[in-house]
Amino acid sequence: MPDPYARLPKSAQKLFSADARETLFRQGAETTGLYIVLTGSVHLERVGPNGERFVIHRAKAGTSFAEASIFSEHYHCDALVIEAGEFMRIDKTAVLGAFGDVEFARAYGRQAARQIQAQRQLLEIVGIRSAEERVMAGLVAGLLDGQVIDFAALLRLSHEATYRALRALVEAGRVTNPSRGIYRLPGAF
Repeated sequence: MPDPYARLPKSAQKLFSADARETLFRQGAETTGLYIVLTGSVHLERVGPNGERFVIHRAKAGTSFAEASIFSEHYHCDALVIEAGEFMRIDKTAVLGAFGDVEFARAYGRQAARQIQAQRQLLEIVGIRSAEERVMAGLVAGLLDGQVIDFAALLRLSHEATYRALRALVEAGRVTNPSRGIYRLPGAF
């Protein structure tokens, strides 16, 4: 259990499993708490005016999501399980009560600051116009930690454009491709 949530009483933590395509909560539902992904992955999605779905956050193992629900009455998006796994729901009331503990509050603030930094970095990378340079920046940032198709979605590029950019980076010698689906910066192991 990541810090600061390990500091909360066990009674505030509810461990559960969920299958792919299962919805953990829906936009507008009353908030009950935030979540930790222990294994698997979750997308936070909003629905556009024409029914189109937009992924606003991808939560993977070891990360939390729906932290804003602690300070809100209703969830602002849907949480859809993408990869089946184990999850932990952390009770909203327990988190709010724990802010009286200075160490918990500091740890919560540190975690929030790291998440903000990561989101800002991602926004900067997504703002790069050249697909090749965007992919390179994503590799330097360590964002390719799974499948290329997920990396492409994170960078807001089509998987075709991402593969073309990776191929160009390999041909230019800026990236190595030791085996299928594996891309590394020169000198990295």
